[in-house]
Amino acid sequence: MGNPEKNRFQACRLMPRTSVPGASGLKLAKVVLEILTYIVAGLFFAGIFFRQILFSHFDLLYGSAVDSRFNGVILEHWWQVLHGTGQWLSPPFFFPATGVLGYSDAGFLNALPYVLLRCIGLDPFTSYQIVLFALVAMGWIGTILFLRCCLKLSMVPTLVATALCVFPNSMAASSAQTQLFTIYCLPYLAIATYVLLHNFAKVTPVGIAAGIAVAAMVPAIAYTSYYVGWFSIFFLLLLSGVCYFWTSFHSAGNADCRRIFWQRHNWHIIFPYCALSAICFIPFLLTYLPVVVELGVRPYDEISAMLPSFIDYVNVGTNNWLWGKILHSTLARLGSRPMPMARELTRGLPCCLLLTFLISSVYSIRKVRHYQVTVTEAGTCKIVVGRNEANHDDKLTMLAAGLGTTILLAWLLMLKIGDDSLWWFVTKLVPGASGIRAVYRFQNILAFPLAVVVAIGLHQSIKYARRHIQSRLKRSGCAVVLGLFCLILLGEQFNIGGLANYSKEEQRSMLAGMHHPPGQAKVFIVLPPTGLKLEGPWEVQIDAMIIAQKYGLHTINGFSGHAPLEWDGIDDYGKPKYCRALLRWIRYYNLENDELYYLDETTGCWSPAWEYRPIQR
Repeated sequence: MGNPEKNRFQACRLMPRTSVPGASGLKLAKVVLEILTYIVAGLFFAGIFFRQILFSHFDLLYGSAVDSRFNGVILEHWWQVLHGTGQWLSPPFFFPATGVLGYSDAGFLNALPYVLLRCIGLDPFTSYQIVLFALVAMGWIGTILFLRCCLKLSMVPTLVATALCVFPNSMAASSAQTQLFTIYCLPYLAIATYVLLHNFAKVTPVGIAAGIAVAAMVPAIAYTSYYVGWFSIFFLLLLSGVCYFWTSFHSAGNADCRRIFWQRHNWHIIFPYCALSAICFIPFLLTYLPVVVELGVRPYDEISAMLPSFIDYVNVGTNNWLWGKILHSTLARLGSRPMPMARELTRGLPCCLLLTFLISSVYSIRKVRHYQVTVTEAGTCKIVVGRNEANHDDKLTMLAAGLGTTILLAWLLMLKIGDDSLWWFVTKLVPGASGIRAVYRFQNILAFPLAVVVAIGLHQSIKYARRHIQSRLKRSGCAVVLGLFCLILLGEQFNIGGLANYSKEEQRSMLAGMHHPPGQAKVFIVLPPTGLKLEGPWEVQIDAMIIAQKYGLHTINGFSGHAPLEWDGIDDYGKPKYCRALLRWIRYYNLENDELYYLDETTGCWSPAWEYRPIQR
């Protein structure tokens, strides 16, 4: 008969497992509750981020009256190209210069939803506003998917890190440059890269789709925002280098894992994706290579003026509600810097976030020192911790160590001590680096990997507390402390500055105040102002671009990251040399004909150049 207790235990093991009644429903309820939490939290943080727009009943537009409006003009250009009324590489400004799309960001990915909105009948300003809303929503969803579904982090670290990534102080400090909203595509690039690596050893439909997505997204991001694209590629190169050298120093036994990087089989997998990516880069090259040939690269002295010093890594600007005034009252020289350097260097990290990142990075880097890399019989790398293969938590630690090391390396490369910086070597050795003037915008791209490091640190801290603290009272106390700390991390990101600085209604009123141009008009110039209140000389230049797009005209006026070589002086709108520069441009290109008109923006009236010559006075 044997032991009856033992027999009953064995019988229970052989019985088929049945689900607990209501367990599936409870699990579904948890999933629904978690999704609702993400939605409510996203709406809450977005409401704070876009509060000025909401209070204006959606009249205000995010960004400045210069750069942000320019980005809207570029999106409208794509709409006109698809309609057959615009030339792909030559938007209707700086006429008759060609290829001027390559003078600044092309906005390709942002143009896709914009065109759809224009197709359903929305006006340019509302379409542009919705595109920015949609990009933020995409960033929120993509970051949650990467942290929760790919890295399998718990809900609280996912929520905190997503808010830190999507709504950081550095993004508020960059409100004038709405082209940087392209960073909200980076979580999807991370998801595709994650899926590709997980399916790299075997050929699967999911892995192929992920590889195609990575190959297409990298050039698409670069063709949308040059800064975001270049910095993303540069960060991936740095991360690959960190992983390569870490593998070199942590190989176990005689196995040289570096050889795996050069195996012919792996390159047979990689090469088709590289070829596809090269093909997808063709529009980018057609747009920007002629500009490099025409204008050359930026001198290093111009780039060096924008590099950060030590203090700039905590320089959050005066509009940060918690640290801004404290920092600038302590260090008065931060506010005495000339523009645009003073504005560009306000992308530092709030103190608590910086401290959390450093602790998480140092802990992860110290821990992975004891990890070893071996090569399996299948020719793939395997991470060994002690005598066991690395589990999920060990892989998270490795990811945090790799990302943290790469971010620290990026900070070191940007750092300027006196007049010296390692970035000089970057500009000389890395293709495309000389096109980057505002180098510290790298901080906006680093916000995503930095948030991942912080999320992993919070996740592992919560797991450690659950495993090692048995007392319910102590666990509750730890939960309260951790919750308060998370609130501080989120609260110190709040920026009280004006993030929405121009009105849709003002734009419509400006257009309504213009008379319809004569039928024979093809090109126009904006006359010097009489009584107009201008925030800056570029405001009217962009007005001219918007008017040109509305009426299907070309304008000699314009605004972009660069300008044609002969256009010098036309940028000084309202100054005496503006008229002389315009006249020089007109005669240089022989534009004095019946199709050239002058526009008086004060009255909205048009005058033919052959009849009225006010700029020659």
